[in-house]
Amino acid sequence: MDICHVRIENFRALQIVEIPLNKFSILIGENDVGKTSFLYALDTFFSNKKISEKENYFKNDISKPVVITLSFDNLPEIDDFKKIVGKDRRVVVKKSFEFDKSPIVKVVLEDESEVDISKDVLKNWFSSDSFHFIPVRRDLAVQFSMNKTALLGKTLRAKMKTALGEEKANKSIQELTKILTKALDEPKKILQNFLQEQLHNDTVKLGFEELQVDPIEGVSFKVKLSDDRVDDVLIENRGAGTQNNLIIALFRLIADMHIGDYFIFAMEEPENSLHPKAQRQLLSVLYDISRESQVIVTTHSPVFIERSKFENNIILTRTSKGNTVAKTFNSSLLSALRTDLGIRPSDALLKGGGNCAIVVEGNTEEDGFPIFMEMSGMSEFRLGISIINMRGSDKDRIENTARLLYAYDIPCVIVLDADKESIVVDLERISKASLPNIKKVFCLKKGTIEDYYPLEIVADVINQELNPTKKIVVANFDSTKHGRDKISDFKKVMYEHGAGESTGILKRSLGLLGTKMMRDRGVAIDPELVNIFKEVKNIVESQ
Repeated sequence: MDICHVRIENFRALQIVEIPLNKFSILIGENDVGKTSFLYALDTFFSNKKISEKENYFKNDISKPVVITLSFDNLPEIDDFKKIVGKDRRVVVKKSFEFDKSPIVKVVLEDESEVDISKDVLKNWFSSDSFHFIPVRRDLAVQFSMNKTALLGKTLRAKMKTALGEEKANKSIQELTKILTKALDEPKKILQNFLQEQLHNDTVKLGFEELQVDPIEGVSFKVKLSDDRVDDVLIENRGAGTQNNLIIALFRLIADMHIGDYFIFAMEEPENSLHPKAQRQLLSVLYDISRESQVIVTTHSPVFIERSKFENNIILTRTSKGNTVAKTFNSSLLSALRTDLGIRPSDALLKGGGNCAIVVEGNTEEDGFPIFMEMSGMSEFRLGISIINMRGSDKDRIENTARLLYAYDIPCVIVLDADKESIVVDLERISKASLPNIKKVFCLKKGTIEDYYPLEIVADVINQELNPTKKIVVANFDSTKHGRDKISDFKKVMYEHGAGESTGILKRSLGLLGTKMMRDRGVAIDPELVNIFKEVKNIVESQ
């Protein structure tokens, strides 16, 4: 059973948002667009408890209920669903949460009418028994307890129940403890082997110690780790990297044990505190789990974006009107994107919001445009835009990037140097024919972006950042040169004054430092650049 569609109303940062989900869904987007709120909304739905804090209501407004509606597909063929499943083989469950009251639960039928759902069906399929959420602030002591809401507990309880059944365990507490200890040996050894492999340390030992069986409290034990440096340290006292490796090992155990087709995992920033190599390993494990159980994660990790399928990525962005929207992949464009894009997908999808993208040629624009926008009274963050560096003006690379953005319904503008008129013509033709998300192609009138920096700023950047053996002054430059000739003149002056001859370093320094110098000294930004940013703002606000 999988969640295929989510609608959330009035929960935390989410006024109204609708998000389709896949078997494996990766939610990306800037901070404060609602990714965490989305996962907590799912957790609220399945926990089925009251909402008693005003902060969980949109803008603390408790006069409107929180409403969370989930559509489920891939349902089992059982009697529980016969009366509530639609012709599309989906079940739609809506939970409404008035402040500090138990939720009202209904099934929404195809004719939009609503009917009650039995307590047994609710518990068996739409409760925490079927869902597990791991927040970014992970309490390993909780996750590795035998509590029925803990990840380890959910994983091992079935194993222990089977062991008790096989032993026909109408026996004493001491005998039950022996049976359960034996039942835990195999998964413990598997977990330990995974940990040794991940940490490249054969001395790592995992202990499930002080096992206790209580008729009222149930089963409990303490999880400890030992290695060649320390003995029997509680997992909550180990470092974040080791703790997250234990989470990976537990996920691997889940995949290895095949816990079932009807379980849903949600995890916030699973890459947190993990080395990129461990991130790749975790992604592979999550893919393995998603063959049976649904997996939903939020991430800021380029590793996840580079190695995941385009259709798994969901971009959350906040519009200029303040509401969060989801940008999902248009699968009809998949075949056109099975090519060498020329850039990493994460460069296009993780660089900012999903409201609009500015596609630029180089480092100076990438680092300088956000400050130029600030000087123009705008903010890339508030507008929800990304600035994508093409590292050149290759037409195919620009076109492929625009096509990737189009697949997620993200508009873009393209800014090119003055000598790229032929590429501008080609891109404008392409935009009319097949890429309507290319809203505008700008050609810088002065030459390159470096022409928009005063020569005194260029000289100060070189003197401050590149340590010339002889101080550079404005008179050293040829003020009549523009475009590529101007860049060549910079290179010549730098070489003659012992500052090296890397114009790449100069461009990055101009973008990062030179633009700040212009802002701090009150140097006016060229109106041509202001008009580009106004065009981007208009595109964002028109959505």
